Amino acid sequence: MSVKLFKKFLKEHNLDIKLVKSERSTLTAKEAAEVHGVSVSNIVKSLVIKADSDFFICLCPGDKRLSFGYLKRKLGKKEIRMATADEIKEITGHSIGGVPPFGHKKPLKTIIIKGFNPKQPLWAAAGASNVNFKTTLSELKRILELE
Repeated sequence: MSVKLFKKFLKEHNLDIKLVKSERSTLTAKEAAEVHGVSVSNIVKSLVIKADSDFFICLCPGDKRLSFGYLKRKLGKKEIRMATADEIKEITGHSIGGVPPFGHKKPLKTIIIKGFNPKQPLWAAAGASNVNFKTTLSELKRILELE
């Protein structure tokens, strides 16, 4: 269902994005970087967090870690934690390792973590741990405005 859900979003928004299915796993940022021949910083990790009672998706460069302190200040929230696998599946329609930056069951507020190179292509999950798509930071931001 995950890849189908992502493709549905692409079709509804008339987006010309080519999905790339790999024989090798791209579950981790390191694996994805090796498969696509880019630096780990060019891999988009789509991380779902729960901040107080709200869910957000954080798009994080593959070589960075989320700072809950930073997110608390940015969002003005008291408690922040990673969403559970069940919460992620329920909210996004995707499983961990295949969560794309957009195209979820329910639109999520998105936070883009600094560190992506705006001059280089980015790779992100497209609904499965071995299906990805190539984009740019500016294209990613444009698409996120559609949700």
